[in-house]
Amino acid sequence: MNVLKNLLWAVLGLLVVGGGFVLAARNGYLTPDEATLRSRYGLPNSRFADIEGQTIHYVDEGRGPAIVLVHGSYGSLRMWDSWAKELTGRYRVLRFDRPPMGLSSPQPGGGKDFVADEMRVIDELTRRLGIERFILVGTSSAGTPVAAYAVEHPERLVGLVLSNVAIGAVKPERKALPPALRFSLAIDPWLGGWHMSMRWREVLKMNFHDVTKVTPAMVREWTDLNNRAQRLPRPNYVPSGAMFARTATDLPRIAVPTLLLWSANDHEFPVDTVARRALEVLGTSDKHLEIIARCGHMLPLECGDEGVRVARASFDRWTTTNTVPSPMPAPQ
Repeated sequence: MNVLKNLLWAVLGLLVVGGGFVLAARNGYLTPDEATLRSRYGLPNSRFADIEGQTIHYVDEGRGPAIVLVHGSYGSLRMWDSWAKELTGRYRVLRFDRPPMGLSSPQPGGGKDFVADEMRVIDELTRRLGIERFILVGTSSAGTPVAAYAVEHPERLVGLVLSNVAIGAVKPERKALPPALRFSLAIDPWLGGWHMSMRWREVLKMNFHDVTKVTPAMVREWTDLNNRAQRLPRPNYVPSGAMFARTATDLPRIAVPTLLLWSANDHEFPVDTVARRALEVLGTSDKHLEIIARCGHMLPLECGDEGVRVARASFDRWTTTNTVPSPMPAPQ
């Protein structure tokens, strides 16, 4: 009898603790506040711009021909730390958090088209900072707005880098996900947009070739910054793999010099079925494909040093053969 009574008390205790955890998660109590996140994940040169009521976190550093770096889904401008370190001795490097990721915020009205919204951020931010022509780099899901920008504004680009990007609609297979990630997705409706660190650890490991490079600090950063979005207004569009379909029609229309920078071990967009097809359909005659060995889908994060060394050869060639204004970053 005592055993049964103790068991009932234990079950009751678990229900109370579990219920408290769910309530805390759903109400945002488990995510650091905005001031803490800015202090924890801002950089010494972090700045914030207001673009039509939208807060954009960016870093603008270095001097020389300008390069704009656009990160992938669920990441932040910190994905480009190794690139910025390598390039700022000769180039002016601008990177920003794609809203609502990192420390940026979405449009007040929620936006209706993520491609148009992000093209607007690229265009407005560069013009506001006095950058007339630049090299544009996009990785993963950023490939869609970046390729679209190259089609719509070729006069502003010196060159283009597309790294591990989709070239058509994507259909994720949930059954192919790791068990821990499937469990995280299954309990999502209970937590109101908050996600455990386990989810982000599995996302990172799934997209790295060398999983030993996934550090606790990296997992904490991705957990904090992605849970921040729980407090923000939701977009008016529903994110889906169909959002990348535009790239297939944009690639043949690209006329600027283009480097396809790919990871040899990208399981999402493999070299043989995606990268080589992208090279084939690219409209520009100045195009080539470079492959980084022993690297997964998140190239800037896992293989940043190797990737930027390869990309820099193209940057140096493009800026040597083109006249590129090189204004200093505007005083802040």
